[in-house]
Amino acid sequence: MSAAAAAGCDVVAADIFCDAETRRDAIRAIPLRYANGGFDAGQVRQALLPLLTPDTGFAYGSGFESQPELLDEIGQHCTLLGNTAQTVRIAKDPGHFFSLLAGLGIAYPETSTLLPESPEGWLGKRSGGSGGTHVLPLPTESTCDYYQRQVPGRPCSLLFLANGNGAISAVGYNEQWLAAVPGMPFLYGGAVSQAALPEVVRAEMLDAARRISAALGLRGLNSLDCMVDGECVWVLEVNPRLSASFALYDAANAGARLFLAHLHACLGELAPELPPEPARAHLIYYARSAWTVPAVMEWPEWVVDRPHGPLQVHTGDPLCTITAEAQHAEAARMRVLERAAELRRRFI
Repeated sequence: MSAAAAAGCDVVAADIFCDAETRRDAIRAIPLRYANGGFDAGQVRQALLPLLTPDTGFAYGSGFESQPELLDEIGQHCTLLGNTAQTVRIAKDPGHFFSLLAGLGIAYPETSTLLPESPEGWLGKRSGGSGGTHVLPLPTESTCDYYQRQVPGRPCSLLFLANGNGAISAVGYNEQWLAAVPGMPFLYGGAVSQAALPEVVRAEMLDAARRISAALGLRGLNSLDCMVDGECVWVLEVNPRLSASFALYDAANAGARLFLAHLHACLGELAPELPPEPARAHLIYYARSAWTVPAVMEWPEWVVDRPHGPLQVHTGDPLCTITAEAQHAEAARMRVLERAAELRRRFI
């Protein structure tokens, strides 16, 4: 959202948090209710649809993967700046997506829509889930749409631009980490850019992204999530929308150049690659206890997505995002962890 504003767009933001930066940069901020992996469809229709016109561009992030029909409805009122609802529907349908990977010869963890007879070593997942909130080890009594065998390694991603005709351009390779909390052991914790990956791994991720993009007609910014173990790569999913890793790039321009590249890619034009950047990390800071955010609070300059107080937060709620930069990924990761510890000492 802030990147679109920095690019010169008049932005109306609809978001579940409506943090301080959103309220600062948007001409209007609309808080949306969100539960069970999706937005309140009735509220979206009432609060958002009346603002849309054929001249409006709608750029979207997570939250619609489980509701492609809602995205389709939005697309009937304006121009979607990204993939179509049908593309999202196919990419997030486990039966379609993993059959596609098999046909393309792309490696992925063993996957089934049927509950495994022996649940040990398997994970249960929900279609269209995001942020790791829906991933649970088996056995579990929670409703799962599909099951995937757990594989070794570290979670990594590729942020890339696609032009809708199979051509892509890599933006950057990232390593992710988890922030396990009770009930959500695979919760997304953060990521760092410029991940130290073998060239053979980068090449395999890029090739997988290219073949998936050609098959699905992906356009704009997308991300490919994988597990990487040495030189082995397993594709977990493609996120056919703006992702959290967007914030790791083009920081000097507040993301404006990257957002414009997204718009051009949606029109079929791949922009030149971004110039080399230092490694950048962000860490989602989850509240460790119930706390009331005061109306006025001095946050460190390296904190973004600051809550708009006064606000009551509960244990486990995402409170803010901590950022750090360094020349190399490991140094950036260590710096962001140190800042998280400092924030804990100073405030919460």
